[in-house]
Amino acid sequence: MRRPALLSLMRALNLWLPRVVYCAYPLLVVVLAFQRDPRLFRVLLVPAAVFGGVTVMRRIWDLPRPYEALEIEPLIPREKQGRSFPSRHTASAAVIALAFWYVQPALGAVIAVIAALIAVIRPLAGIHFPRDVLAGAGLALAVGAVGFWIL
Repeated sequence: MRRPALLSLMRALNLWLPRVVYCAYPLLVVVLAFQRDPRLFRVLLVPAAVFGGVTVMRRIWDLPRPYEALEIEPLIPREKQGRSFPSRHTASAAVIALAFWYVQPALGAVIAVIAALIAVIRPLAGIHFPRDVLAGAGLALAVGAVGFWIL
């Protein structure tokens, strides 16, 4: 790559953005539990449903990753084979953003921006195809909308 600073930034964001989301989520759960907030059950169950659904879908379809299918070297080194569709990172970040939005919309907006960055970085890095992140985000948004606001 001709721009090592951009590559370093991409790698750092790929590493740290999911960690921010995955650390923030348990904090949300703890706060809701201490407050005895009835929204706790939805905040636990809806993301679990998305995560479980995505995991099952990945096992069923077992689609190759771009670096396997196109025989390219990803910008972020990976050795994982298959199970590219849908993107679990994207789906998880998106549904966690919706969980935050459900409880505290301003924080939900911040986490949604982080989720969007995760969804952009994964295909740019050669880890997922665009269809993988779109499917992950779409599934999270659909299940999240139903689970948080329709049911």
